[in-house]
Amino acid sequence: MKIFTKLLLSALLLCTCVAVSAQIGTRLPSEKFNYEDTVTGLTVKVLTNSPEFSDGRIYQTHPQWTYDDKYVAFRSRRTGSGQLFFVNEETGVIVQITDGPGNGDYNLSRKNGLLYFFRREPGEPSKIIELNTDRVLADSEKGQMKHYSEYERVVAEWPDSLRVSGGMGLDVEEDMLFVGVAPPQADDWVNPIDDSEHRIKNRTGGIRSVNVHTGEINFVFNVDFTMGHVQASPFVTREIVFCHETGGDSPQRMWFGDMVNNTYRPLYIESDYEWVTHETIATADHVYFNVLSHLDPLRKKPSGIFSVNRRTGDVRVLGQVLDPDKNPEYADVLRRGRSFWHCNGSSDGYWAVGDDFAGNVSLINVKNGRIHLLTTGHMMKPDHAHPYFSTDNKRVLIQSGKFSEGKRLAVMVVDIPEEWRD
Repeated sequence: MKIFTKLLLSALLLCTCVAVSAQIGTRLPSEKFNYEDTVTGLTVKVLTNSPEFSDGRIYQTHPQWTYDDKYVAFRSRRTGSGQLFFVNEETGVIVQITDGPGNGDYNLSRKNGLLYFFRREPGEPSKIIELNTDRVLADSEKGQMKHYSEYERVVAEWPDSLRVSGGMGLDVEEDMLFVGVAPPQADDWVNPIDDSEHRIKNRTGGIRSVNVHTGEINFVFNVDFTMGHVQASPFVTREIVFCHETGGDSPQRMWFGDMVNNTYRPLYIESDYEWVTHETIATADHVYFNVLSHLDPLRKKPSGIFSVNRRTGDVRVLGQVLDPDKNPEYADVLRRGRSFWHCNGSSDGYWAVGDDFAGNVSLINVKNGRIHLLTTGHMMKPDHAHPYFSTDNKRVLIQSGKFSEGKRLAVMVVDIPEEWRD
């Protein structure tokens, strides 16, 4: 009887494991609906709105839409573990794209249905995985899913001598990944937050390159600070931008990396009175970033979304949150917003977008400097709005805690009014 019970339990455990591993390709019904922003009057399209799970997007420095502009990617624990999902922008249908334990640092191809990410399974070295999302979507639609390993290719095994720090970026030629690293350090690496200052401790870092086709990993350079926010240019091959990550105000935040010559340099040399943060590559020549003014001492100098030209070093202030005294119809939400926090740029160089400290999102016409309040009240909890432009530069994607009082994130899209483009 004991032997039978053990066999039965083993069989049940096996069935449970198979069920969990078979979740790739799971299709979930649409949660899509529209609402009108009560302040701006614009329509906001809600793509996900789970009553139980938070749906966080890939970080704003990386592609959010699939190469064919049909699906938006987001992270969620809807099926029991943290995975990547796609939501169809037109139909609202949600499809689970990844499976397996320990996935992260997602990079979507801009050219085809491929996804690159890190996976660390218990007791095994980390691996960089290439997943064919086109095959996942096709088999999901037919209801003929295979085990998740059937859709994957191991690009490289990651050495235990390096820890990933700051993520990775896919070169525009899509033949190379650039990975931010930190060498193994003291045991306190597992707790990188200094509780006395609530800041990330400084550690030496660096960049390594990974050949997508051969898996070869090469040294690029090291730096004497904690590596953060590694992003590859979507316009110019072998160029990256990264930051000195502190969790707060860095002494010199932004850096530019030349992957041809394996060199790096400060991208914008900041002053002691500036709080620089959240840089993002906007065009082939320009990086947009935020100079904060959320604290009174920071309001004594220029602030807002800035643009720096990577070729010439020229700097331009694109704009700051609208003045509430000059815009009385928006005065309440603008006063609560105080300062832009994150930003992004359209690939055609026409728009900049920023979220503020109250979760309002504003659009800046880079050509004429006009600022438009796009949508309001997105909480900035449990994460920030992180606005991002669609491939055609006609829509803005955000994540929002609006409908859960900051407890869960939902994925939303706002169309840019055509009349603003003048």
